[in-house]
Order: sequence, then C-alpha cells, then structure tokens
Amino acid sequence: MRIGLVSKFGAADGLCTRADHLLKGLLRNGHDVHVFTQTPNVKGLPSENVHTFPARAMNPHFWLDAPSAVKIIVNECIRNDIEVIHVQMNSSSSEFLIPFFKKSLPPIVTTFHLAYAGGGPLFTIGFNIAWKASIFAAKRYNHIILVDPMQRSFMKQFGIPPEKMSIVINGVDTKLFQPCRSKGDNGLVDFIFVGRLSLDKGVHILLEAFQAYHQENKDSRLTLVGDGLLKHVIDEYDHNGSIRWLGAVSHNQVPLILQSADIFVIPQNIGGLGLSVIEAMSCGIPVITTAIGATRHLLTPDEGILVEPENRNALVDAMRTLAEDKSMRKRMGARCREKVLRKYSWNKQITLIENVYQHVVSS
Repeated sequence: MRIGLVSKFGAADGLCTRADHLLKGLLRNGHDVHVFTQTPNVKGLPSENVHTFPARAMNPHFWLDAPSAVKIIVNECIRNDIEVIHVQMNSSSSEFLIPFFKKSLPPIVTTFHLAYAGGGPLFTIGFNIAWKASIFAAKRYNHIILVDPMQRSFMKQFGIPPEKMSIVINGVDTKLFQPCRSKGDNGLVDFIFVGRLSLDKGVHILLEAFQAYHQENKDSRLTLVGDGLLKHVIDEYDHNGSIRWLGAVSHNQVPLILQSADIFVIPQNIGGLGLSVIEAMSCGIPVITTAIGATRHLLTPDEGILVEPENRNALVDAMRTLAEDKSMRKRMGARCREKVLRKYSWNKQITLIENVYQHVVSS
C-alpha cells in the first residue's frame, strides 16, 4: 500500500516516538511510505519519499506550518498516487486545514493524541479549548484513531459515530526496553522522570514532592530526562546535587537510563496510556503516576501506585512507600514487565493501524 504520513519525526516526545515506530513498522511490512513533515531529516527513508515544508515552532509542542504545506501534501499525494493519508494530530496547524481539501486527497486517517486533562482551573480551561478545536478538525477526517479508550466518550459527545473511531493504544519495543540483567547498588533510591518538563506532565509537583521526601531520606535522587519550559526552575529545588537533569536524549538511550533507576514517577495532568509509563513498565520498574483517564486501568496495586493530580502530599507518600520496600519494588517491576509483554508490543498495534487503512480505502 502507498501510504502518506503527516507528522513530526525524531523529537523527544510521545507523538514523535509513536510516529517513528509506525514508520519503521510500515516499512518493515513492505509498504511504500511517503512522509510530509517539518522535520528536515527522517531516518529510514530515501530523500525522494520525504516531502518537507517550512514551519515555525510556536512552543515545544505546536508548529505553525507555512500556508504552502497543504498544497505540497496535495500535489505530492497526486504525483505519487498515495492511497491513504495518516495525520498525527495535535502538533501543527496543517492538521486543521487538510480536511478542507478532501476532494483532492485519498482517504484521511488521523491519530488523536490529546487525552483527559486534570489540574488547576486555568490549565483545564486552556486544555479544553485545545481539545474542542482539535475535535472540530478531527470530525472532518474519514477515520479517527484514539490512543486512549477514555477518548471515545468525549468524541461521542461531539457527534462522532462509533464506526468512525478505532482504539490503538501506544506500544513498546520490548526488545529495546527490557529489564536490566545485573543492576548494581549505589546506596541510593533512584527516582526517574522521562517526558516534557512542563506543567501538563506535573514536573512542578514532582520537584516539590521530591524536595520534601529528600529531607526525610538523604539517600535518594531524582533524575529528569527531557526538555521543556520548566527546566529553568530545577535549580530552585536542587540545593545539594540530589536532582540530575540530563536534558533531551535519544530515544535509544532511554532504556539504559531507565534500567539504572528504581522507581519511575510522572504526576501528569493530561491522562492517557502514556508512552513513557509503558516503557518504564517494560524495563521492569514500578510506577507512580496519576489516576486520570485510562491510566486508572493501566496499573493495579500490584504494579504501581496511582495518586491524584496536583496532590503533592499523596505523591510524597507514594515515593516513601516504594523507597522503603525493595522487595515490593522488585515484585511490582516483574508484574509490570509481564503486563507489557502481554498487551503492549508495537507489532500488535501496527497491525491494528494497517486494518484501519484497509477499511477506509475499501469503504
């Protein structure tokens, strides 16, 4: 099948990680894939299959594409006889315009990445505006892939019929993300966070909680992996070298960093089956995260601890519980790995996406 992917690639965020895995999987399965992107270099594709357009980053997560972007997509789809287009939604302005050119394009599928939001009222209001704008655009696509089962009820409220939606959750490369075979003991309890350093990921709450817990247990450390708007506040909480910020790293480097940690923690305000959470689980690490969206159903009490968003004290309690019980961490980590192997491999998810393509092309 000749497939067009509209997305960013290669950046250190969940949307790009999913797009990268999708591209690799489709190529591995023998499809002819073209990408339409702001990214200058896309690994694994010949240059003639990469169609770039100018864009300006409005913030670390959203790009304002040049007006010519959609024209480039239309012209190249016609020239290369593309059979289906797949847009990773919630990252750029073109995704709002593409549906208005449906008469000139093949069937269009979108993956809708926004999920449940919690936290303070201003954050929730701003998120709801983004949510409604994205749904307005998504309604005009031929089919919508949801990454979180909880999204379905929101979509129904906006009049999107069930037959126009499919659930394809995030997956994990279980060979890359696997438990460490022989882990040393540095005498510290290592907490690790992987994700955007932003309010929606709860980094501000995590820094406050770790500072409070570290006062109880000096043999603890927090490692932050990622970049974002809140990187400038890290120094306010790190007075004795107990917080390490590694910045944005290659996705292939993340497993080694996870394998050296004891506990994964991400008190996010935007819920869903977060990719970083599942990757940590795949490495056999117990998880502390927030009980929002489908994450409520991701972890059992035998696999990790769920806390309320924006609840610093609950986060401190969870950190203390896991830090003080090494055998509990080991049991939880083993169960996390088992669950990922059963339910969250990328091969399974890509097959489901291919089924969506076949459905929209034959409809």
